[in-house]
Amino acid sequence: MVNSLFTVKGKPFFSIGGQTNNSTGYKAEHMQRALCAAKNAGMNTIAAPAYWEILEKEEGVFDFSQVDMLVNMSREAGLHLVILWFGTWKNGNSHYVPEWVKLDHDRFTWACGADGTPVRTISPHCKNTLAADKKAFLKLCEHVEAVNTDETVIALQVENEPGIIGSARDYGKLATELFLQPVPEPVEKYAGKGGTWEEVFGFDGAEFFTSYAIARYIDEIVMAAKEITKLPIYTNVWLGEMHNRIAGVDYPSGGAVTKTIELFRIGAPHLDTISPDIYLLDQATWDELNEAYQDGVHPYYLPESMPSPLSITRSMQAVVEHGLCGVHFFGVDMMSLPDGTITEYFKEAADGMLTLKEMKPLIEKYQGTGKLYAVAQYEGMSEKYIDFGDYIGSVRFDNRNNDLMAKNTDRTMDNRHSSFFAPAGPPIRGKGIICYEGHGKFYLAGSGWRLMLFPKKHIEWATNAAHSADFLNQRCQPFLSVEEGHLDEEGNFTAVVKRNGDEMDYGFWVAPDVGVVRVRLDEAF
Repeated sequence: MVNSLFTVKGKPFFSIGGQTNNSTGYKAEHMQRALCAAKNAGMNTIAAPAYWEILEKEEGVFDFSQVDMLVNMSREAGLHLVILWFGTWKNGNSHYVPEWVKLDHDRFTWACGADGTPVRTISPHCKNTLAADKKAFLKLCEHVEAVNTDETVIALQVENEPGIIGSARDYGKLATELFLQPVPEPVEKYAGKGGTWEEVFGFDGAEFFTSYAIARYIDEIVMAAKEITKLPIYTNVWLGEMHNRIAGVDYPSGGAVTKTIELFRIGAPHLDTISPDIYLLDQATWDELNEAYQDGVHPYYLPESMPSPLSITRSMQAVVEHGLCGVHFFGVDMMSLPDGTITEYFKEAADGMLTLKEMKPLIEKYQGTGKLYAVAQYEGMSEKYIDFGDYIGSVRFDNRNNDLMAKNTDRTMDNRHSSFFAPAGPPIRGKGIICYEGHGKFYLAGSGWRLMLFPKKHIEWATNAAHSADFLNQRCQPFLSVEEGHLDEEGNFTAVVKRNGDEMDYGFWVAPDVGVVRVRLDEAF
């Protein structure tokens, strides 16, 4: 079962979503475009910001009309909503705090760099800002609880990519006094030694100092919010795996990056999870991030990612292999024309989201059980070997990817898709998910590949004439049925199209527009 951040009707909910652009939530017509795009891409969730500067334009006077617009429009579109709190921090800056906060420099302290130059980030050591932010966020929670009668809202993000841009720490008088003191007891226990921040963490002392301060700041807000709402609350991270990896320059100093995440969790134990915004695409970095943010305790959720073929491919792999409980693209409104039609540029990524939509019931049912298999094509790969136990699976990719050892696999499909009668379309990256329930029952979804199955009951069957070559093996497949269709929320399959003959003689193929392919084999053969 999925270790989910989200629940709907008391059950784990796999969130497939899009986050709006930062300013989309200001106007209803801009939100409408985002909602249409999300629906057309097969998403079930929209993530959009609630702005402190709008919610509390005048101190102590709260206006929830913008929040109500988000909730009502999401509800009407049939989408769930994650509300993003743009409070003290947004991308390492404090641009979304109200003007009365921005202008009162005596009451609300801004951080400054080592040379005394102010940076455009409120200091995490400013108690007045913490009190004001907490008050506003709690008012938001109270209002959401009142209007969220049908579970439209499924989570709250507190702050956005918190940290300091422009400096590794606040070099103001109060902050410097704190920096020069011995580290707090929880930090000493975590580090295994005491001393000042620099004595304990060396070169990274300023970053760890800022990270712990921000974690404590956020935790105080979350702890109070938990008294009001049962909705899960998380924060997100601008990754540290950027360029020269210098805190405050290449990424905001103080966020829960891979370097500091364990200490951040100690400082903010009331957060339901900490989620990385992954815009990087290389496999080595994804491996590092998967290990850091999927700790086996907290749900692993991807709140922002790039709507690209490689990003959705790696996301699918993380869903199967690392328990990712939700995948969201950033800038969903950029993926479409004004009427919500997905543009050709983003179509391949959107097709990947449709695959997640089709397989959602099986993801929720089987994630972590070993019954799900990721199909992910990488450079130089023309096929993928999968051992299903009683069958050998050979995933053959349509795009041979310059693999000199690639098999010359026939690409025949049916009259709705490209075949040997028509030229092949542009190459795409093979991606998808396979669910094997056992006893010869497979569910397939994705794009750019087909599955060849070879019996593994004993070596004589695998090497006899009927199965030793692709051509003969596929014609000797003991299938009871090969069908295209859809799964309902309970995982029950409804067949729409039946395949036979040429349409399955060259492997069990998938395409984004066919939904789920169910293959049932006769176990006696």
